[in-house]
Amino acid sequence: MLSATLLDTERVWALINAAIEPQWAIDELPHLLSRRQSDPRWSRAQGRVIGSEQIGLFGLVLAPKRPIHYGALFPEESRPIFARDALVTGEINTRSVFVKKNLAVLEKAKDEEAKQRRAGLVVDDDWMAQWYLDRLPAHVHNVQALDAWYAKLPPADKATLEWSLDDLMIGEATTASRFPPFLRMGDAQLAVRYRFEPGAADDGMTIAVPLHLLNALDEPQLSWLAPGFVGEKAAALIRSLPKAQRRNYVPAPDFARAFAEAHGAWSGGRPAEPDTFGGTLARFLSRLTGVPVSALDFDQSTIEPHLRTNLRLLDRDGRHVLAESRDLGDLRERFGALAADAFAETASTGLAQEALTAFPPTHIPEAVRGAGGVPAFPALHDDGDTASLQVFAQRDEAMRSHPGGVRRLLRIALADRMRQARKQLPVSPKTALLYAAIESAAKRGGEAGSLKEGDRLRLDLVDGAFDALTAEGLEAVRDSDAFDARLEQVAKGLFPEATNRLRQAEAILAAVADARAKFESPLMGWASGNLDDMRAHLAWLTPPGFLRDTPAAALREYPRYLKALALRAERALRDPARDQARMLELRPFVQALENAGSGDPEWDGLRWDLEELRVSLFAQELGARSGVSPKKLAQRLAQLSG
Repeated sequence: MLSATLLDTERVWALINAAIEPQWAIDELPHLLSRRQSDPRWSRAQGRVIGSEQIGLFGLVLAPKRPIHYGALFPEESRPIFARDALVTGEINTRSVFVKKNLAVLEKAKDEEAKQRRAGLVVDDDWMAQWYLDRLPAHVHNVQALDAWYAKLPPADKATLEWSLDDLMIGEATTASRFPPFLRMGDAQLAVRYRFEPGAADDGMTIAVPLHLLNALDEPQLSWLAPGFVGEKAAALIRSLPKAQRRNYVPAPDFARAFAEAHGAWSGGRPAEPDTFGGTLARFLSRLTGVPVSALDFDQSTIEPHLRTNLRLLDRDGRHVLAESRDLGDLRERFGALAADAFAETASTGLAQEALTAFPPTHIPEAVRGAGGVPAFPALHDDGDTASLQVFAQRDEAMRSHPGGVRRLLRIALADRMRQARKQLPVSPKTALLYAAIESAAKRGGEAGSLKEGDRLRLDLVDGAFDALTAEGLEAVRDSDAFDARLEQVAKGLFPEATNRLRQAEAILAAVADARAKFESPLMGWASGNLDDMRAHLAWLTPPGFLRDTPAAALREYPRYLKALALRAERALRDPARDQARMLELRPFVQALENAGSGDPEWDGLRWDLEELRVSLFAQELGARSGVSPKKLAQRLAQLSG
């Protein structure tokens, strides 16, 4: 506001007033204005260093923060800002290509720093800014000036503005052989990324895994990481050993360095060692010092997360991350079925067939080239009433599946022969009743549940004979000729094997009845816990269907196992305390087997070794397999329990 007259009485009065704009004063009175510039900063949008200007008139602020081109007023002060905040950071829109190239080299340098997991290997921002200031002329402090100057430079001078990796690395740069950018699987290359940020989910080495290749990953090879991590991981595992063992490998870094020099190199784009990292390290240390150590002695849980490979699982398109984990088993448990479907869809062989009731007419190869050149493994699969031909990502899984599929097709082809064998088996009423007593413990479903006592025994004997005749060698059945030969062999041996199993069953069921009679003696004088344990043991040996499900080798030993149980019952009457002591000695093994269930060959082997130990403890005169003792079983149990 502008006043024509100021009247000063007891108070000051302004007379004849008019409103004015501050800009009028700025435009008309430049010689009377005071100006103060501040807050210089880089503006990517304007392509120059800008600032703020305060304009005043006799102490009255007319414009508090007017934006200005700061570089035009203070070029020397603007140059460092331009170099540090525009060129070094890449926050600039320019046609000068050296900026983009230098940023790419800087990213590579930071990747090298992350691979070596050492901070400070890359020069800092101040060094990079000074590098630019030493090469740019004094008038270049904005995009317009930079592009105009750069465009006139000859090619040789332009090259001097580009960084090399050696320019940015303070320490020695690592080679690609120590930290490979890809992991090769067949013709496929899985991208590998490295990050040095302790505590981050992807700290260390991360492999991008397409969904269809999840089940094809080799877990032992993943344990190796990149060669650059071998020494550090070996030292960490050595330090994880119990103190009594660890003192044999001191100093740990020296042993780890020797191991890294001898092992861990990649060959053909993947780790060269076929065994796990821990297994190879254990053999190396044992050979070097003469002191035995095993892979199980290392405590894997104590090593840092970055010493385990991080897997980034991508969807079928490779665009979205489904999950990240350092546990391959966890990813397969969650996504294994989806991965198997994706692999089968991308396999290029076209072998898959469903609802098979006869062996395929064409040869089934053990391996073919699948998606991306990754090996795929065709195999038959048991689907229940029929079989199917599927393509698997893992050889082991295919080898486990194929015998089941062949067995299903053999059973379909021999259906009439098996029915005829059941009708011809001479099962006595006594044997049928003894088996029916066992079967009454649990109701069975399916075909067995609707049969009479004798027919149920016949069914199990013939099924058991079939399983025994097809227990081995089905992995090699890959064409119709081999299938027909095996079919003829099983057909000829089915009834003789079922007859042999009938004679075996008569002896076993008689021994079961004898042992059960010992439990029901009126002269019982031992604690109820002993008796309950014996009954549980008998039920464990003879569940419904045991004549069909028990392996033939184990079934041959049943008369001896049952005789030992009967002798235990007799001796427990005389010395229940001793029987109870031995029972308690075996209890940890019994409980572990109950918790583990069945189906795993290692656990099943432990079960039959436990039966041998029972014979050794309760009826040694019957003879037990040598090499079985509570100590050895405890060691096996510890290994299986992990």
